Amino acid sequence: MKLTVQDIFNFPELSKLTLIAGRGGLKKNVSHCGILDYEYDKDVSKKYYDYNYQMDGEFLTLTTFLYAKNDPNLIYDAVKNLVAKKGSGLIIKNIFKLPISDNVIRYANHMNFPIFVLNDSYPFFEDIIILINKAMERYESFYYREQKVNLLLDESTGDSHTIKKLIYDINPSIQDDILVITFRYNKGSLGPQAYRKIESKIYAENLLSPEDSVFYYENGFMIILSGSGFPAEDIYSLIETGFHTLGKALTDDFQIGISSIHNMREELPEAIRESFYALRFSGENENPYTLFNELGPYRAILPNAGQPHMQRYMEDYISPLEKYDTEKKSDILSTVTEFVKCGGDLEKTGNAMGQHKNTIRYRMNRAGEILGINPFAPGDYEGLALAVRIYICSIA
Repeated sequence: MKLTVQDIFNFPELSKLTLIAGRGGLKKNVSHCGILDYEYDKDVSKKYYDYNYQMDGEFLTLTTFLYAKNDPNLIYDAVKNLVAKKGSGLIIKNIFKLPISDNVIRYANHMNFPIFVLNDSYPFFEDIIILINKAMERYESFYYREQKVNLLLDESTGDSHTIKKLIYDINPSIQDDILVITFRYNKGSLGPQAYRKIESKIYAENLLSPEDSVFYYENGFMIILSGSGFPAEDIYSLIETGFHTLGKALTDDFQIGISSIHNMREELPEAIRESFYALRFSGENENPYTLFNELGPYRAILPNAGQPHMQRYMEDYISPLEKYDTEKKSDILSTVTEFVKCGGDLEKTGNAMGQHKNTIRYRMNRAGEILGINPFAPGDYEGLALAVRIYICSIA
């Protein structure tokens, strides 16, 4: 994941920054930063220019414009030069109360070059540079966000302050509307090099904004989409372009689970868990991904399947069938499971298992005898189906 100008703007330590121009460039990446105070002074530029500005692109510049305090027109030349060097933005600590001309504002807006003003002596430039450099180190750490997600999911970090801090650590620019997509590699081990290629393609195709996140997570990766006004009734509109652009190879090589849309960033832990739940059912429909919203009754069962009372209820139905299958070397439990998956339809179950529906009927009647129920009677079927669904959620 890359650090952007918008992320830096959202640092709470820099809350006194005011954006005065170039809002359209907030998505620009920041790979390094430095201090400018003499580089574009014509009298000393040859002495200092190569010292601080050998790099080309993705740099954030900090300045007091000391050399321009007697000639504010020099600011325009400096901004033009920074844009020409493909700079990402400019922070002016305006301790000299310099006027920023309309020409500078118009040019920065036209070139989507963010300019910020800090009308305060604090924080010092050195503090800002340290803050940004530490952020860049975190963003470059391969496992940093994976660790933050795991902490976020840990029940021991349930106080609101900790949750907000962890969400901020994952992405300072995250918005209230969120959707989580989890990818799990299904062809062995996904190493750092293979993941970096995927991440590079995602960025090259401009599929994400600073409000979004992509990072490695447990032999796969996670994408967190965020924004405002997400269409809760149409998740497909948010994801189809990305899946189409990334191509079939990605969807063939990964199991993919997608959460429902949440409208509070503090609900990120719940959204992440929903993507995990959906991941368990990945590949069981015609789409290359599974949506939590389309899991039907499993939406209620999955978060609670591991509870003792749920497990006891399941075992009352499942244990006798497992015991019978072990003793008779039969397939009663798998048939019952598929029967429930197929909504109690004998013909669909037969097609799914490659068996005649009469064979399925015989096996279901046998299951009924073992359990002392009639699996075709509505009441008994619902009781059996609940147990099977808990079983599916427990083993998925």
